[in-house]
Order: sequence, then structure tokens, then C-alpha cells
Amino acid sequence: MERQFRSRATRALEILQPALPPTPEPGQPVPIHVRLHSHCGACGLLFEPGANITALKHHGSALIRINARQYPEPGAPTFPEFQDGPDADRRYQFCRLGSCPICGVNGESITCHSDCFNLWMRTMGNGDGLYKLWVAATWRYPWVNSPVLRLPPWDEPASYMGCATDVLEYPDLARLPLELKAAIVKFSGPTEIGRFASVLQLMSDMAADRPFVATLPLGSIKYWNRGSRPRIFHASNGEVVQLIIDARGLMEIRWVTKPMEDFTVRSDDMLYITGPIEQFSRIEVAFQNGLARLKLPFRQEIDLWDSPATLRRGTIISGDEPAHPSHLMYKMPISRFATLDLRRCNGLTFFIVPDGVHAIHAHTPESPSAVEAFERLRLYYAGPVSWFYVPLAADDEVLDIGLRLRRLAHNGTTPTFLIHLRSGHYAIGPHLEGAVFDVLLQTHGRPVLIYEPWSDIQLVPQINQIAVFPQTGIKAQYRFIPSRGARPSEPCCLSTAPLEGVESMDVFRSEANGPCVGFILTYRDGRQRSVGQCRLGLDVVSTYRKPVKLYQSFRPSNISSYTMRRGVLGTLYVDIATEEHPDVERVYPHDVDRRPTQFWAASEMQGTLKFWFQAEGSFLRIETPEEAAPEEMLEFDQEFIDGKCEVRELAKQHMDGLRLEMHGRVISF
Repeated sequence: MERQFRSRATRALEILQPALPPTPEPGQPVPIHVRLHSHCGACGLLFEPGANITALKHHGSALIRINARQYPEPGAPTFPEFQDGPDADRRYQFCRLGSCPICGVNGESITCHSDCFNLWMRTMGNGDGLYKLWVAATWRYPWVNSPVLRLPPWDEPASYMGCATDVLEYPDLARLPLELKAAIVKFSGPTEIGRFASVLQLMSDMAADRPFVATLPLGSIKYWNRGSRPRIFHASNGEVVQLIIDARGLMEIRWVTKPMEDFTVRSDDMLYITGPIEQFSRIEVAFQNGLARLKLPFRQEIDLWDSPATLRRGTIISGDEPAHPSHLMYKMPISRFATLDLRRCNGLTFFIVPDGVHAIHAHTPESPSAVEAFERLRLYYAGPVSWFYVPLAADDEVLDIGLRLRRLAHNGTTPTFLIHLRSGHYAIGPHLEGAVFDVLLQTHGRPVLIYEPWSDIQLVPQINQIAVFPQTGIKAQYRFIPSRGARPSEPCCLSTAPLEGVESMDVFRSEANGPCVGFILTYRDGRQRSVGQCRLGLDVVSTYRKPVKLYQSFRPSNISSYTMRRGVLGTLYVDIATEEHPDVERVYPHDVDRRPTQFWAASEMQGTLKFWFQAEGSFLRIETPEEAAPEEMLEFDQEFIDGKCEVRELAKQHMDGLRLEMHGRVISF
């Protein structure tokens, strides 16, 4: 049978296919597309559903103001209804698709909170004030058709207090101590005071008359920062240029005499583009009103980093799909990388969506829980999200980090994230069975993890590229992972842990006495393992010392399809007997409906705990050593490779034509 596969490009086309704009009624004019941005062009903050918004569209030589009504709910149509314009023969089609080609053809637009727009117009509405708002809002994108970079606005506490005094008429706030002012700044960001303060700050910066208007080659700009004129100098090959981007767009351009190599220096508020000046020889920079914006040639490769340091040696492994005809490829030349210094954290929480790992949160003393990170994620992604926690004890060591793909004869699927610790191995993301292909970046100690977080750059919301620093080599493995015993029939995540030698168990429940969603097992030698969803800061946690027996009761989501041989995900209740309390009550919450399929099963603390889960629903099985099926593995080493090495190239070099006999069968690659 011909093998079927869904490539990243195919999935992108599937996403775009149903999102075609509606056809206007016969006799009606073709509407002009107006993109509804996710952030306000005046204050820079994210729109909340239901906020009153105003759009500006550049049409001909005029700026046209359009009442865009209210910002849609997350589940609203991509293309809201048509709206008639101020002219009888003009109609507007609002569009929420960030990469809409029709919006690109129809030109740029901006979207503002209506009250932010009105505040601007009261102060800056005369003369060229409206055009200055247009430039400031569009140039928040560092180049035309730039993806949304999701950088938080940043303002001085003084601007907030000035806003409270001048606009909101709260004069007493200005007399507060600096510490309280800073606290107000931190906690009032998306509220009216925070939005108005950002608008006032922008107005102050844009009020000055800066007549310098020019377009210059990037290679000729030795230094520039926002609000100033560029310093021009003739560059020679070998110079390194660095660009700094914040929520207002391009903030600074500078030549770097010595590139930074310290990955521990990073920012949540800024992004960096760094490289040899000849790499950007075709890029130009436009200057206007003290601002700057890049003019990129077609398919210019750009790497955005959250650190001024960039990976100079080592391999970035990529889960890109195999080569397809050029008209099917959907691969942007823009990559964005985030860095996590694993020496500074005691755990990692991976957020997993149906397409794979979406984002990673590092648990530190300053940010011990992933709840705030999850709330930020939900502002942009409304689908189901699973949590996967990996504990990092102080004496633990990272051995390998990599990606796992199902890759037979260039058959591609969603990557699964791999992290191998001295305390155990984790496969994070959709569980893959059968023949898989692993590419592992070897390292030691607690390295810096470099990954590509999901952004508007990608249509499929998954981590697709990773690297580590330091990197000691590459190891590629072919594995055959057998499927045996009861397991869910639907795609989900799998985590495992041995039950022998457990000193204590932390049981995570979604509520008091409620369904179990995960465990953290601590062993007598101090090691820890997590299974299921351990949502620190969100779930109710109960600790059981010296466990001797595990009781479980399972209620399937769909009783009609439930069989012991091939299970389904459902609701899991757990209780633990300990040496001190060998008898447990094993009660359900009062509101749980007793069903015939619900009963308590007891298991000794032996064998392997296997925990399958999705965002909602789980399935637990304890596998004895006799039931465990060994994995078949073929391993090969790859010499150190400079630059980027895609998984498909390793597969092509090492796996094509390989034949392996397993269990009396011949599997062809």
C-alpha cells in the first residue's frame, strides 16, 4: 500500500485552505482587505475580546479611518462580515489571518483601541499627527510583513504617574513612593492606565520635529538608536553588525567589535539580529520621524535571538519535512530562537499542543510556577494544551537533547522532543510507535538549550529547531518501538517511571480529592521522575511517604468504546497506601457519578508505571518486567558538523536502502 504522509507544508496548506475570504454579493464592489492586528498600534498592548477598535487604512494618498467595532472573540470567524466604507462604492473586509496574501496586496493597515486613538487625536491630531501615528504603528513591525514578535511594551514608572495625573485625574498617585509606583507599572499593564501611559510616552517621542528622511544600506550604518540620526561609515568584510528590536520596532543598530558568547545574557523584552555585515549586504534601512525600518529583499534569511550571543559552532537540528516541489513548500526564511540556561533552573515545563511541543518554561526561584507562562500562551493559542514537567535536580546532568521523528522512506510526522538526563530519559510530545528516527545532540553538565518557539512565523504551532551549547557531537539512532498491552487508541503523550525504590510520591489532582493528572516520584537515591501532567502552581498536590500500594479507578470518556485490550482516555482516580497508613478509604468526590465500569484496582510498587495523557483525559497502566517488550535499536555516530544539519539529510545519508530483520519480518526503508 502506498504510504500516506502529511508534511509540514501540506498541513500549512490545509490550514490556509478553509480560510479563504467570502465572495461578495453580485453587483457589490470587491472589498479592500483591512488586517485586524492582535496588538494596538498606539499603546502596543494586546487586544482583549470585545475591546472597541479603530482601524486606519492607507488608500491612495489618504489615510482612511474605519470603525472596526469590537475585537472578535478567539473562536470568531477569520473574516468578519463586510462593512461599508465612507464612500458608497467602497467596502472593507476585516481579516484576522496574520499571513493573508490579499492583505499584503492591499497594503498595510493599523488597528488601535478606540480610546487610545482618541487620546492621540486630542493631542496630536493637528498637522501631520495622524501620519506620525501611522508611521509609529506600522513600524512596530521591523519590516513589511514581519510576523508579530510578541514583545511586551516597557515604560518608565514616571510616564504612568504622569498619565494618572494628566489624563485619568488621579493626582494622589504621583505622590506615592517609587516602590509602589513600580508595582503599579508591573500590575496595570493591560488596564486603561497602562495603555494611556504607553500612548503618552509614544506621543512624547513622536512630538519632536525630526526632518531626517533617507534610505541607506545597512552595511554603511555604524551606529544608530531610536530618535537620532545614523552615523555613516564605510564597512569592510569582517565587521559584525547587531540590530536590537523591542516592542516599538527597530531600536538600535551597531557594529560589534567582539561578538558576545555568553548565552546567560538574555532578554524577554528585546530580540537581536547578529551576523557578519556581508550576510546583510542587500538589506536597506529607511529612516523617518526618528524611527528606522528594514527593507528586506525577497527570502532574505534572518535569525532572531533573545540573546545578543548567537550560536557560532554546532548543529541546529530541524524537523523540517523532506523536499517537495517548490510550489508546495511553506518555509519562511525567518527563524526565531529562544535560550534557556539549564544551570539556572530546577525544572522545565513543556506545553504540548496536538501538533507537538509549543513552548518551554524554565522553573527558577524567580518563576517557580508555569502558570503565568501558560496564561500568556492562552492569549495567542486557544486550542488544547498539555503540560509535561521534567525535574532537574541540582546534581543531575544532561546527556543528550534531540528530536524524534517517524521517518521511513522520508515519511515525516510531528517531532517529539527528547531530553536524556543521567536520572532518566524523557520523550516529550505525541508518542510515536513503530519505526522512528532520533537525532541527538550530545552535551554534558547543564548546557544552554536553544529552541525555536512557536510564533506567527509558523503555521503549525510546534518547536521545529533545537540546538545546545556546549555541544560535544551528534548521535543518530534508528529505533523500533513495539506496541504491546492496553493503551489508548487516540494520539496522546506517554511518560513512564519505575515503581521500585520509590521513597515518596507527589500526586497531582485537578482539585481536592479530584481526578489524578500526574505524579512526581522521588527515589531512595534522590532521583526524581515525573509522569502525566504535573502542573506546578495549578494542581492540588498530596505527598505520600514510603508508598506500598497504588490504587486506581478509571472512568473512560466513552464507555461504549472501552475495552481492556485497547483503552481510551478518561478520568483517573488514585489513592496511595503507605507503610504508616496501609488502609486507605478510596473515596470519590461527592459529585462523581458511580458507574458499573468504575472499580478500584490495586498494584504493588513493582514494574513500570506508564501514564498516557492529553490536555483532558488520561490512562494509566502498570507493566510488569515480563510484559515489557524490548526496543530494537541501530545506532551510528556522525562526526561533528558545522552549521545547520537537517534531519532529512542525515536520513538520506544513513538510512536509505537499509534493511533490518525484526521478529522474523523484513522492514524496508
